[in-house]
Amino acid sequence: MNNKIITLITLLFSITTIFSQKDEFNLIALDSTWGQEVLRFPARHMNYIGVGDIRFPPKGWIKPEHTFFWSYTYAWNINVNRKITEEELTLDLVKYFNSLNKVDMNATADKKYASAKITSIKKVKSTTFFKGYINTFDRFATNKLITLNVLIESNYCKKEKKTVILFKFSPKEFNHKVWKTLNEIKLHTSVLN
Repeated sequence: MNNKIITLITLLFSITTIFSQKDEFNLIALDSTWGQEVLRFPARHMNYIGVGDIRFPPKGWIKPEHTFFWSYTYAWNINVNRKITEEELTLDLVKYFNSLNKVDMNATADKKYASAKITSIKKVKSTTFFKGYINTFDRFATNKLITLNVLIESNYCKKEKKTVILFKFSPKEFNHKVWKTLNEIKLHTSVLN
């Protein structure tokens, strides 16, 4: 009888562990029609510890003629026990896009080298909102330089000693209809607890 109980407890623990690992990467509240790519930090030349969740719209991300071309969202759940600054986000985005394009961070003369400008626009309790743009190279569809507009929501949790950041990217201007969809995207509430 004791062996059955031990086996049952072990099985339940294993199932719980598997589901909690899957949830660890499920940071953004979107349905399964959105494509997903996950990664662990440190990554992309950034030394944070944590996870990343990238989500692509159901259609059009890689098609230049589509409304959702290069429009996507990305969340980081990282062990950073402080608020992230404009300067840090700017450098992190340059690192991210240079890594995406396989550009050496020291190769500033390379035409594919990314640049970014991020500005804090408001603060609400422990959340800071940023707005900006990234100039980067599109190696996936056009092989040309592209400017991506970005909205960023940085949530700092002092109790958990972590920061959760939600990025929303699109080459479309902020008044374009694609931003209606992007602005509705939220983090899972469980991520912020």
